[in-house]
Amino acid sequence: MKLIMYAAFLLFVAPCNSAKKTTSSEQTSPSTDKMEIIYQRTPCFGKCPVYVLTINGATKTATFKGQSDTEKIGTYTKTLSVEELKKLATAFDKANFFALEDAYMGMITDFPVKTITYTNNGKTKKVKERHQAPKELTDLEAIIEEVANSSGWTKSNQEDTN
Repeated sequence: MKLIMYAAFLLFVAPCNSAKKTTSSEQTSPSTDKMEIIYQRTPCFGKCPVYVLTINGATKTATFKGQSDTEKIGTYTKTLSVEELKKLATAFDKANFFALEDAYMGMITDFPVKTITYTNNGKTKKVKERHQAPKELTDLEAIIEEVANSSGWTKSNQEDTN
């Protein structure tokens, strides 16, 4: 009798375990089609780059609007590969971005403020950082800045209205 009950238990539990594995493997491949990243750097009391970088996963494009202290002044665009977008989405997952605090401002006021607004699958979070951010956030900023400082940008002919 115990053997029959054990076999019946396995029949019901085994399908549940395989369904969980499918869900888990789906989560390892982050979604990029509904992803948008806006990264903004403000001025400081020195020569800090001031720009806004917007990354759109649906169109696979990035837009860089340089204002000062950067090689790219004005509006520039470039196409991003699926691999680049997945690297970004994975970095946000690794940083556990949605669990971060909304601000890490610290006491030093002459540093630039770096603001990340991240949207993916209908969920949006904005985090501001100036000083004393956790390593997960500063690592994420470095990955975003790699995109901003990468090659392949094309100057846009449209005038900035800001």
